[in-house]
Amino acid sequence: MSILAFFALLLPGLAWFAWLGRRNQDPLVSLAQVIGVSLALIALLAQLFFLLRWTLSAAAILLLLAVFALLALIGWIRRPPRITRTNRRILALGLLLLGGLIALRLYQARQLVLPNWVDSQHHYLILRVLLEKGGLVETLDPYLSLPFYYHFGYHTAAALFTFLSRQPIGDAMLVFGQVMNAFISLSIYTLGKSLFRDWRPAAAAALLAGFVTRMPAYYLSWGRYTLTIGMLLLPLAMGLALRLTKKTAQRGEMLTFALLTAGVLLSHYFTAILLAIFLILFAFAYLIPRWKAPLTALLTFVRVPGGAGLGLLLAAPWLLRVAKYSSASARLDLPAPNTLETLFTNDRWGYISNLLGPTSNHALLIAAGFAIIIALLLPKSRPRAPWQGLFALWSLWLGVMSLPIGLRLRPFRPDHFAIILFLPVALWAGWLFWRAGRSLGRCLKKRWLAALIPALLVLGWSAWSVPLSSDIVNSVTVMTTQDDLDALDWVSENTPQDARFFINTASWLNNIYRGVDGGGWLLPYAGRWALVPTVFYSFSPDKASIRELQDWGARASKISSCSADFWALVGEADLDWIYLREGVGTVQPEGLVGCTGIEEIYENESVHIYKLEP
Repeated sequence: MSILAFFALLLPGLAWFAWLGRRNQDPLVSLAQVIGVSLALIALLAQLFFLLRWTLSAAAILLLLAVFALLALIGWIRRPPRITRTNRRILALGLLLLGGLIALRLYQARQLVLPNWVDSQHHYLILRVLLEKGGLVETLDPYLSLPFYYHFGYHTAAALFTFLSRQPIGDAMLVFGQVMNAFISLSIYTLGKSLFRDWRPAAAAALLAGFVTRMPAYYLSWGRYTLTIGMLLLPLAMGLALRLTKKTAQRGEMLTFALLTAGVLLSHYFTAILLAIFLILFAFAYLIPRWKAPLTALLTFVRVPGGAGLGLLLAAPWLLRVAKYSSASARLDLPAPNTLETLFTNDRWGYISNLLGPTSNHALLIAAGFAIIIALLLPKSRPRAPWQGLFALWSLWLGVMSLPIGLRLRPFRPDHFAIILFLPVALWAGWLFWRAGRSLGRCLKKRWLAALIPALLVLGWSAWSVPLSSDIVNSVTVMTTQDDLDALDWVSENTPQDARFFINTASWLNNIYRGVDGGGWLLPYAGRWALVPTVFYSFSPDKASIRELQDWGARASKISSCSADFWALVGEADLDWIYLREGVGTVQPEGLVGCTGIEEIYENESVHIYKLEP
């Protein structure tokens, strides 16, 4: 069912490509574009139905998929693809490696019973609401009384996959997220082909991002599913923008670029900023050298801002909704350290270094930096790949923004930039490996070294890195165990819908508090209110309710027994149940022994659930 569900998800992109796709190009590039366009179309159709106030039944979804299947069939019959022998080999090898990467990603998630860490909880809740309501919603009622204005590109596609695969939401999130994570390498390959105009450095970069760099595999530890979709779409949009300036660009490619741009805008706001910066640099890099013929340059370049503008227009209804409810805005900031000592003893240096590690990744980072220097200082490489300088500047900007000191692009932190550095690092390291092989092949007059050297370097780095990443999940970020899952199932079946739970809490970000165990999953999984109803409550425009929940979370984090503070909090929050797991949080079962008005109702190996008597 999962395989069939993934095939059904690709039907919108297949239909689009059958009519407007570029024929006779690299089949892996075509596959990547089909995936990207499918994700974008699913999000845009969900937005359309939201604007029309239409909800989708199971029959309506199947009918839509049937229409896309019919359009794809007619399009392929009308314009049958012609795959050369070389392209067949590329496709076969690419699918084999992609299958291996998908297997690795699924293996990395093998021990999780629910998606990991804090973000996964509200992603699960959003999926639950979308599935129950049949599309995008105004609010997250009845679970959270706040308007829904979050980027939703991931959620609409994941909801469709969940519906089609008939899996529980948690299992579907893990499978869908890991497969999409593997597809990022396919997107990197596509961008590499546009940048370097050769499949070998592009393939090396894709393999490095898939099997060597810690990110994006580590996104699994944090449940960064929306960023995963954003990082899948971003390289596709960048690569197609570069292609639009070619004389051989087709009109359908501008529309495809518009769709991909809209998909980026609806999938993750950080990747939207990254794309905007890239397009601004692209405009300068293209137009300034052609200032002597400005009209010709503008006529050639106009497809890029035209496609980006159309993509912005397609996503505008939801972006206007975001502007209505969100107070966040992008701005440049230059915080100054208090002293010179603070500049060099900032503990964020170690954190950023850890994100960019392990040692095999640090070595790859050095190789990528060396490659950027070569690209900027050796003009002989530019006629073959004229946009290397542009991409080098964009890469350097990302590197500068990931430093724990210096210029900041608020509200994004340096670690936000650090965890997406794998994109330029993999591309530049792959290019350096290929260039080394090509140079050695020319010196020894053995052209086959241009492919062998990168292959050996990638294999060596993979052998160094894969054993370190097979257990990529950080145990600190695992909040739920099988005991928690069993307890949550019990809660779903044996407590009233209006049950309100005390749970252990811990500080999160910006004075927001989170659950520390399966209690944090009570609302998304079991539909029961908890003292911290996922960290998504901080998205409410009602600042008073946010402050109240912050206060409750802070007070709960300091409670260890049935003290007066505990009962005061129980009264204020109108709580009638307690959820605890042994060894996690400040309140433990021994702290409730002998407490009047607290009766233990459920216990398994480690989870205890209590009923508070009136």
